Amino acid sequence: MGYEIAGGLGVKLAHPDREVIVMVGDGSYLMLNSEIATSVLLGKKIIVVVQDNHGYGCINRLQQEVGGEPFNNLFKDCVQGPSGPPAIDFAKHAQSMGAIGENVKTIGELEAALARARAADRTSVICIETDPRRTTEDGGCWWEVAVPEASPSDKVRRARDEYESAKKGQRA
Repeated sequence: MGYEIAGGLGVKLAHPDREVIVMVGDGSYLMLNSEIATSVLLGKKIIVVVQDNHGYGCINRLQQEVGGEPFNNLFKDCVQGPSGPPAIDFAKHAQSMGAIGENVKTIGELEAALARARAADRTSVICIETDPRRTTEDGGCWWEVAVPEASPSDKVRRARDEYESAKKGQRA
């Protein structure tokens, strides 16, 4: 997490004639977004699509998948001060770094925004709100995330059993 925009800029630097589109979650965007300004400064256009699920949705789902309870991943559920979670406008943030920024709400709007970004003369950031609970179907690969060996929780013990079973199928 956090390397996607820098990686996209690296691809653009290595292959300046190629179109580069970076898909990134909002949490990862927050970790390292300054390369948007670098891309504008260098005139190396990339397109960044931010999936805004208001936190670290993938980590939140993973935390639950291994038997844990959701904790401190979605902004609304995080430990926070009296002002509550920030309302981050990623499009405005990108604009402040010299990029084109746009918020969209639907897949149709996303398609239209991508067409505009492709025709633009500089880096564009398109942000679309997503559901932090939804995920994709299994991609056929196992992601090894260890589960506690001992727990009073039935949910964690079941997750550990699944982990042990999957680990047996892991290639060396």
